[in-house]
Amino acid sequence: METEALRRLQYAAAIACGVFAALTVHIVLTVFGFGLGTVLRDLFPSTAQQLISSLAWWAIGATGFVAGWGAGAYLIAAAREREFIYLIARRFLIALVFAVCTAAGVLSKSGSVGGSADVLASVTALALALLSAYCGARLAYLNAETA
Repeated sequence: METEALRRLQYAAAIACGVFAALTVHIVLTVFGFGLGTVLRDLFPSTAQQLISSLAWWAIGATGFVAGWGAGAYLIAAAREREFIYLIARRFLIALVFAVCTAAGVLSKSGSVGGSADVLASVTALALALLSAYCGARLAYLNAETA
């Protein structure tokens, strides 16, 4: 039987996975020049800069939501001892975490000094990632309770 502490730990892990994935997308978009901070670079941003920032906003939010939901669904399946899902997903997640950590480490070496615009964009990305990952994980757990 599942204890409440184990359920809360799984819930927190699902949220953390969603935040991790969303921040990875934020790092990749920022390195390639399509980050949230694009609109903060000029006093009067152009329409193209606003479009780039809004697309980055949606990409970060969607990634956090999907990753939070996917991690929550995986942890629910693993807790219910569905062996097939557990074996496949475990190997996939290990490979995915290794690949994302390697890519994020390489891409984060951009050499830029950073500033208040970068800090503001990063804190905004963190808040967006946390909110969307929470919503995704909550949806996975609500679906599991009804099933």
